Amino acid sequence: MTQPDMRHADKTGAAIQRTIKAFTRRPGCARNTYKVTAQLGDGLRATTHEHDWKIDFDMPVALGGDGTWPTPGVYGRAALVGCIAIGIRMEAVQGKLPLTALSVSMEVDCDDRGLFGLADVPPGYGGFRIGIMVESPAPDAEVRAAIDRALARSPWYDVFARAQNIRADVTVAAPEMAG
Repeated sequence: MTQPDMRHADKTGAAIQRTIKAFTRRPGCARNTYKVTAQLGDGLRATTHEHDWKIDFDMPVALGGDGTWPTPGVYGRAALVGCIAIGIRMEAVQGKLPLTALSVSMEVDCDDRGLFGLADVPPGYGGFRIGIMVESPAPDAEVRAAIDRALARSPWYDVFARAQNIRADVTVAAPEMAG
């Protein structure tokens, strides 16, 4: 289990409180639209860009990729457990709940035949099992209540737990011919 660095608790707590005050005074500041783009590279490599961030993806050799970078699934699963861990820390800092150690683990089930249309199974996940291990001198009930609040406020937990509105707008363009 990772031992939390408590030196940042005051800085984190102050930043959270400033953000809460700003969003309370000006709710419009809390609304965002994130724009991310992906460009296909060689083979099955893709690179995404969002603001100043660039993330590279690939697929394993067994699926025709080079295995050079993580798959989109690796990043998606990492986003979920990372978001939960950070959310628990944020909740602990706000409630002045001491954590001496915290780790979040996850197992997911899937049937990769769905990726290739080989069976009538979804291409995504069939089930998640998340394990949260916390060490704290605080009473068990306080720790569990903080974790419940963190899960209820976790954007990525929500994305996986609740059906989302999604659509794909497709544009097909003919390649430009050199004259």
